[in-house]
Parts: sequence; structure tokens; C-alpha cells
Amino acid sequence: MNLLNRMAVAAVPGGVGAGALAALWQERARAVAACESDTIGACLGFGFPVLLAGPLLVTAAVWLALRATGVGPAPWAAALGALATAGGVLLQQAAHPRWTPPPVWQAVVLAVIGFALGVAVVTVALPPAVRVGLVVALLAPLAVFPLLRQETRRTGDREAFAELGLPLLVPQVPGYDIASAHADRADRVLSVTATRGRRWISVYVVDLPDDFAPPGRCGLAVADIVLRRQRNQPPASPGCRQVGPDHWTRVEPVGEVHLVRRGDALVLVSPGTDVPAADVEKAATTLTPVTPNRLAESGNP
Repeated sequence: MNLLNRMAVAAVPGGVGAGALAALWQERARAVAACESDTIGACLGFGFPVLLAGPLLVTAAVWLALRATGVGPAPWAAALGALATAGGVLLQQAAHPRWTPPPVWQAVVLAVIGFALGVAVVTVALPPAVRVGLVVALLAPLAVFPLLRQETRRTGDREAFAELGLPLLVPQVPGYDIASAHADRADRVLSVTATRGRRWISVYVVDLPDDFAPPGRCGLAVADIVLRRQRNQPPASPGCRQVGPDHWTRVEPVGEVHLVRRGDALVLVSPGTDVPAADVEKAATTLTPVTPNRLAESGNP
């Protein structure tokens, strides 16, 4: 059997399987986006376990096809083809800040090329050094993917922060580091989380409500901001008490929340579990503006 035939034996089941998995991934992504359940598990459905096991099933199908046609060593060829395909998929995903189903045709092309290369590297007579070099080259995308994905996320975050139109404020509390930052452009909310071990302080920056009139009306509660898209009833606007210039507090289910007015924006500083009140107050009184680039770097380690 010539090289092209050996490559085709692996490429055909690999391409068909990858295309089926890509189609299922797209269907599950649409279903999850449209799902309104309170629990994530209820939205995943039976397709999610299939997606998890799918790559192994496709690799097994390729191995069986190679073994049935006498192409060997079948296990190594199938495994290397699967890794090469995974590397191609990861490079495609590195251009997206979040996991995004690839087009079916693209998944098919990547699998066909990946499994064909796996067969070629394993079955063609090559000097050992050349074979090892080709294997390393096929595995390289697996190593560089985290770096590429991180840079893509930072670029996307920088653009989102710059376009949000709200003050980019972070707390300066000794011992706490900025663990995450997110810009919700649809609801116009900046969310920043500072952590110290298992403790955390959350900061939310929103537009100053039109009816903001403390102490009677002090804007959305933290729960209303976090669950805004899941709530059907009008959000509450609980009262507050003034503790300083443009600085108020109120007790919510999460604990004592600090509210700070910064121009046309309102900042809510919310405590996590077992966070000392002094740390939350320090966060509220040390809100510091940063650039989109600085926030993207600190919020996406």
C-alpha cells in the first residue's frame, strides 16, 4: 500500500469523526446559549459527555481502520495523528478568547491533515533524528497554545475595557491582588475581584442611576447586578446611610456593601466570605483608576 493510501485510511474516519463532533459542539453551544435553567448541568444535555469522549472514539476508529488494513504501527500512527489534530484545533481556538465551535469544514480539514501526517511520520522510512524532529514539530502547538490564548484574551479584554465607557477602578488593599476583571458591554458593568488566599472583595462599576437619591434610593443591589439577566422582576433600590463625601454603606445578604460615587458612575464594593469590614472599607476608600492595558494584565494572569 502506497503512502497516499495509508494516509487516506486514517484521514477518512478521522475527518468524518471530527466533522460530526464539530456539528455536535455547535448544536450544544446553541442549546446552552438559549437555555434558561438555573443550573448549568441542566443545559448541557447528553451531548456533553459525547463531546468529552468524542476525540478518544475518533482516535479508536482511526486505529481500527489502520489495523484492519495492515498499516502499522497502528497505535502510534493513530495517537500521533490525534495529537497533531488537537494541535491544529488549539491553534484555531487560540484566536478566540473563549472556546468557540469551529466550522465543520475546518474541523474536517484539520483532522484529515492531522491524521494523515501522523501516518506519514510513523510509517515513512526516516532517520531517527528527523522522525523525532517531526514529532516535536507536530506537538509544538500543544505547548504554545496557553501563551497564544492568554495574549488573545488580554487583547480582547483591553478592547472591552477601553470601549466600556466607565471608570476603570481597582482597590488597593494590602495583601490583596487583582484576580479577575470583566467588562460586560451589554449591561455596562465592570467587575473586578481582589483576592487574598480564600478571601475576596468584589468591585462593580455601573452607570449612576437616574433616580439615585440617597439615603432613600441608592441604586441596584449587588444581587441585582450579578443576576440582572436572570431576573424578570424590576430590581430593588434599597436605601443606604452616608459615611463620607460621596460614600455610603448598606447591609445586603452578602454583608455590608460600600457605595462610592465617582462622577457619573456608581461603585459597589462587596465582601466575600469572612472578609474583615476594615478590608472592605479600605477597598472602598482606595479605588484607583488604571489603564485598559494595566487592568487586562492584572485581571488575566
